[in-house]
Order: sequence, then structure tokens, then C-alpha cells
Amino acid sequence: MTSADSSFGNRGYKGQEQLPPSSGSRWPRLRSHMLLLAGFVIGTGAGTLVEVFYPDHPLTSQLLIWFVRPIEQIFLGTLFLLIVPLLFSAIVSGVARAYGNVGMPGLVFTTLAYMLAVSASAAVIGLAMANLFRPGDGIPLEIGQQLLGARSQSLPQSLLGLAPALRSINGVVAGMVILSFTIGGILPLVRRHNRRRLLTACETLYAIGMRILALVTMFAPLAVACFMFDLAVMFGWNLLLYLSAYVGVVIAALALQIVLSFFAVVWMRGEMSPFAFLRCVHEAALIAFSTSSSNATLPTALKVAETDLHLPDKVVRPVLGMGTVANQSGTTIYVAVTVLFVGQFFGMDLTLDRQALVFVVATLAGMGTIGVPAGGLPIVATLLTLTGLPPEGIGLVIGVDRLLDMFRTLVNVVGDLAIAVAITHQSVAATEEPSPVSRDMR
Repeated sequence: MTSADSSFGNRGYKGQEQLPPSSGSRWPRLRSHMLLLAGFVIGTGAGTLVEVFYPDHPLTSQLLIWFVRPIEQIFLGTLFLLIVPLLFSAIVSGVARAYGNVGMPGLVFTTLAYMLAVSASAAVIGLAMANLFRPGDGIPLEIGQQLLGARSQSLPQSLLGLAPALRSINGVVAGMVILSFTIGGILPLVRRHNRRRLLTACETLYAIGMRILALVTMFAPLAVACFMFDLAVMFGWNLLLYLSAYVGVVIAALALQIVLSFFAVVWMRGEMSPFAFLRCVHEAALIAFSTSSSNATLPTALKVAETDLHLPDKVVRPVLGMGTVANQSGTTIYVAVTVLFVGQFFGMDLTLDRQALVFVVATLAGMGTIGVPAGGLPIVATLLTLTGLPPEGIGLVIGVDRLLDMFRTLVNVVGDLAIAVAITHQSVAATEEPSPVSRDMR
């Protein structure tokens, strides 16, 4: 048996339907992965060439307006349409199954405890990296003034218009999660034949949603190419050069979160090799990176958890459902680093009590930030005001927000899956069933 098989492999957990190996061995999955990677490389390369040689050409804007961005919106819109049916059916059926096996209160408490710990560790990492490397000290004042001036006129109106829409999206998702958990928790008290009907309907709805997702992901390489092309053309590499220290600190902090927090959770609590874990979750990670939306990645994350990691749906569905609104540790790091970066740029270092405030707000933000693109901007703007920093300082980083949003969304989704692995192992140990993850995978 290979190392991948000796991890979660095709054995699955007791009580879960065994899934057959992929047809045609590994070639279809390898082909899908390579197509996504090819779309990523082609889109980035083409966008960079256009930005360097034809930045102001009329055809560039026409290409973005009439071809690239419509494909982006159609792909994202279809994924968002799948959120409600998949979220509802996954949580209701998962909670109903977990109620009699794992214990619903214990599952919710354990999940929230993991998410709070992960968010707190992310805040510590973000603050430590920003204090250690001080990325705001290296930007020339004239460059900073140019960045602020380029964004100052439209920024306040943009944030004012963005906040209500983000609150609306977050309210819908949070309300759906609460409603689904309530129905799933009450369902075991309903008469058996009625309970079976609803569970059957939820399973059917979930299967239909996953089939639609399979059709949508056929066009994922094209969508990924469009996302990366748009990103490369939009901000260019000069802006990235000016903010390279800030971008580097954020990305390094996100990488540390994966290595120090998620790998520790997967290895020590889930008893799974971190490398086997990464091999299994690469598809969800790439979709998260491309779409910059945890909510839009939820359907793919559910598919990866059940078909690649072979985690039981009674644990995966509630945990990932909660993760859409309560586990955004990548955003926590982004918020912490950005606030300190703005303070360093303006020569206003935050005192220990102000940094403690940043820690608390960033940690809580990681457990309730909207899982959509630009969802962290309102939190940053709020914290700048609370800590006495100039609110217009957000204009320094808004040009690279989309790029960093891609990285932090990847961290958010990988964190959800890591917690699902750990909780699954705990639930198996609690029922005294043999764990499918062997120690030798370490």
C-alpha cells in the first residue's frame, strides 16, 4: 500500500460508504490538476505581458470588459448559486447523523474551540511578523503619497458601498448555517418516517449539487486563467515592487500559519502526514486561491473532504459549514499585519495596549469575517479608526488587496479541512474504532 493509501486512502471511516478508486487510476485527476495549473500559468503570463507592453491599449480594456470579466462572473455566480442548497443539505444531513454518533453539542464545542485557537495563533503570528520585519518602514514617503492620492477620491465611497453588501452576504450565510444546524438538531426528535423523507431529500439535493459542481469545474481552468490575467493587468508589477516588503510579510505569515498551526493540527491531532494532507487538498486550495472566496470554494471543499480525504459526512458537513463563517484565520493575519504596517508607514507605532486591541479584534474577525472577496477591508478600516491611525491609510494596500485575498482565502479553506481531519480522528477515537490514519505516516 502506498503512503497516500495508508493515510485516509480509500478505506474511509466505519459507517461511511466506501468509495471506489478513481476510474483510470490517477490520470484523470492528474489531468484536471495540470489543466488548472496550466490555466494559472497562462493567465498570469499573458496578463504580465499585456501589462508590460500594452498597458493602455484600447483592446486591453475591451478584452477585460467583454470576455475576461464575464467569464469570471459566470463562474463565481454559479459557485455562489450552489452555496445555499449544498450548505443546507450538507449541514442538515451531517448534523442529523452526528447527533446520535458524535454528539451534536460536543461537535459544535470542539469545532469552535479549534477555530478560536487557530484564529488566536494567526493573530499572534501576524503581530509578531509585523513587529519583527516592520514592512512599513521601507516605503519612500513620496511613493506612499502617490498610492494614497490614487485611491483617496474613490476609497471612502467604495468602502461605504461595500460594507452593506458584505453584511448582507454574511447575514444570509450565517442565517443559513444557524437554520441548518437547528433543523439538523431537531430532526432526530421527529417521527422516523418523516425524518427519513427529509434526510433522503437532503441527500438527493446534495448529490445534485455535487453533480452540477462537477460540470462547473470542467470550465475551472478557463476561469482560473481569466482571474489571473485580470489580476496581472489590474495592478501591474510596479505596485507589487513598491509594497514588496508588506506583501512578503503577509505571505510569510500565512505560510507560517499553515506550517505551525495547520500541520500541527493535522499531524498531532489528526495523526495524518501533512504532505499527504496537502496532496489531497490541492484542488480546493487552487480554487480558493483563484476565486478569493471561501464561500465559493465550499462546494469544492466538501467534494475534496469526502472523495479525496475520505472523511465521514457526519463530521465534514457541519465542520465545513461552520468554517464558512467562523474560521477565517488568513483574514486574521492580514488584518493584524495591515494595521501595524499602516502605523509604521505614518511613524505611529502602536503601544502594547493598542496591539492587544488589534489582537482581540483580529481574532474575533477571524471567527466572523465574510468569506467573499474584499471581506476583510471593513475590519481593517474599523481597526485603523479604533487604534487612532489615519483611516485613509487603507489606500496604501488596497491596490494589492486582491492578490493577498487569494493567499488568505487559500489559508482559510486549508484550515477548515485541517480542523475536519482532526475532529474526525477524535470522533473515531471517542467511539473506540480503529483509526484509518496510521502513525507510520508521520
